[in-house]
Amino acid sequence: MKKIALFFVLMFIIVFSFITGCSTSSPTAAATAVPTPIGGSSAFVSVPGGTYTQTDGTTSFNHTISAFKMGKYEVTYELWYTVYKWAVANGYLFANAGRQGSNGDIGKAPADADYEPVTTVNWRDVIIWCNAFSQKSGLTSVYYSDAGFSAAIKDSTGGDYSNSLNTTPGSFDNPFVKWNANGYRLPTEGEWQYAASYIDGANWTPYNYASGAAGDYNNATATGLAAWYIANSEYITHNVGNKTANNLGIYDMSGNVYELCWDWYGNYPAASTDYRGPASGVLRVLRGGSYHFDADFMQVGYRYSREPYVANNLIYGFRFARSN
Repeated sequence: MKKIALFFVLMFIIVFSFITGCSTSSPTAAATAVPTPIGGSSAFVSVPGGTYTQTDGTTSFNHTISAFKMGKYEVTYELWYTVYKWAVANGYLFANAGRQGSNGDIGKAPADADYEPVTTVNWRDVIIWCNAFSQKSGLTSVYYSDAGFSAAIKDSTGGDYSNSLNTTPGSFDNPFVKWNANGYRLPTEGEWQYAASYIDGANWTPYNYASGAAGDYNNATATGLAAWYIANSEYITHNVGNKTANNLGIYDMSGNVYELCWDWYGNYPAASTDYRGPASGVLRVLRGGSYHFDADFMQVGYRYSREPYVANNLIYGFRFARSN
């Protein structure tokens, strides 16, 4: 009987040890989850200044860009929502609350820890959000309603301009911009293509490649490694940072979602330094292509545009920049 009792005791110890060992393996796996891309220094890449040929394959000009900082990731819904909730509690008004990627609910807390880009916001919402993020972070805002830079814009609600432009100086469509402020802002079109194309300051990714790709957009393998687009996305957005980064270490500059830029859409100028687009226009520039578009839209030189008040779209979001 003693031998039988001892046998059952030993079996209990073995089974208990096995169960305990299994239960302790899960936290280790969970610890490897992708960290939240946030607005601290680790979320930025320092982009050195230089001169490159900005081209869409048809027209081009020599463009000198001053050094600046570019967001390593497209702005995730999680970050958008965190700043948005703070902003609303601190006097900011938004026309649109934003959506988590292509399939999430509008304006709701993130359901899980998948860091898909924010969508369904317009250009106006984005500059207001950048001002809010600047204030929340203790930085100087960039977009103002007055030439003296004393009143940061805090309202993107349209009123009579919900579906039309407001060209009044200082409005949400025509803000005064403090370019030397240290706060968050949209990149210019020139900065965007410069960062998407940069290799080493002397060599540049060709205009017809996806950012970070080793072949042109017709090369499905090369494009698929660098970008979420119609051939590999399954018609949905994906977590940021899961494709190959470009030479600067910036992710998703081609594919996933189109990215809003500062500039009004217009013809390219002659050789310029820190060109910021035409003084006025109808459409704001977007760059980079999206999960729902073909490979040719992934080209770093491809230009796209929409009205600044349009938000009923799941294909574009943004990434932020900062001046040095």
